[in-house]
Amino acid sequence: MSIHNPPFYRYSLFETWDKEAFDQIKEIGKTKNYPKVVGLPNDKNQFLVTLIRTQKALHDWRDMLIDVLKQVKEKNSIDSALFNKKYPPESIGKDIPAWVTYKGDKIVSDFIDGLGAKKIIFQGTDEEISEFVIRFILGQLGHDWEQTIIMIWEMMGDKNEISLKELNEEMKNFDYLKIFQA
Repeated sequence: MSIHNPPFYRYSLFETWDKEAFDQIKEIGKTKNYPKVVGLPNDKNQFLVTLIRTQKALHDWRDMLIDVLKQVKEKNSIDSALFNKKYPPESIGKDIPAWVTYKGDKIVSDFIDGLGAKKIIFQGTDEEISEFVIRFILGQLGHDWEQTIIMIWEMMGDKNEISLKELNEEMKNFDYLKIFQA
């Protein structure tokens, strides 16, 4: 048996949307045509927090990712205020999901809950925000989805600020197929 493209052991891409999202991200990575991020600084920060926190969703972790990539495809933009309205912080429960079985799972679950309880500042440009969003979604499509969140937890530590430039640099470790390389 030959290895799939992309390798199944990295990206299973079980759903049709997963495959379409992967192809869309590949195109963005190849062209470097990142979407424009729209909104006030507080909206953008809240959007990034919510993007990470929705991965704990007890219903469908794909929902926000689907909406983001749909808007990117249609308008090549990300309207942070619109997403904050659609996905308010209180819509993300603090229940412990069934997938929390190991210590790393608990770190991710607790970190996601903690993000909802404190003010986080993502420092960087709109382009760095946009790149992070696309890299993060790619990470969520892969089998290492949890490690992308642990990486953010580890880089943030006890601080309330985090550099998007540094996050994007570290996220390169999850780009196994070098999608974002020129």
